[in-house]
Amino acid sequence: MNLVLFDFDKTIVNRDTGAAYMKFMLCRNPLRLLFCFLSLPIFIPFLFHAKSKCIGFSVLLWLATLGISVRKIIHLRESFIRMYLNDNSTIIFKDAVQQLLLHSSNADEVIVVSGASEWMVKAIFAQKSLPKVKFVCSEETRFFGGMISKFHCYSSRKVKRVRELFDLGKYDSIIGYSDSSADIPILKLCNKRYIVNPTPTCFKKFTRSFNKEMAVLNWA
Repeated sequence: MNLVLFDFDKTIVNRDTGAAYMKFMLCRNPLRLLFCFLSLPIFIPFLFHAKSKCIGFSVLLWLATLGISVRKIIHLRESFIRMYLNDNSTIIFKDAVQQLLLHSSNADEVIVVSGASEWMVKAIFAQKSLPKVKFVCSEETRFFGGMISKFHCYSSRKVKRVRELFDLGKYDSIIGYSDSSADIPILKLCNKRYIVNPTPTCFKKFTRSFNKEMAVLNWA
């Protein structure tokens, strides 16, 4: 049996789902958006470094949800998913769905490993009736009247969480799909690597890390 690791944003879906959610939450309230803008000097520096990105994301998420009840947040999440999937600019790559179906039919263990929050990835899979998979994603928790990131599943943290949850030695092969050079650490676990619609900058980084030991896929 093979272990198959899929990134989500820009690998299965063409957009950054977490960024779209933040925009949705902030733009619904002009005062909250203004407060967030005034707080930019606090959290923006954290977002530019992999090790501190979780802090910056948590501050932004907290500002976007501060003072909103859990019940209301659940309602807003549902509204966001409907809006996101009804937006014509949101595309689930047909090629990604075909690969998910192929691996599922081969009895491979398929895991979506994403920096997006688990609730949003699961909701999109459910709404679009995508193949049954397992999820290793970012997690949110309640903190002083808002939500923060409990675990940010990003870069080397993906490797740590996958190793914690799965016995990698029991699989015949490990296969990885990603668009982002931030996933180089987890792709190093893989015997086969598929790079999806890479930007020129990411392609250079992938090439430096893997040379020809990868395949580039142009998905639509």
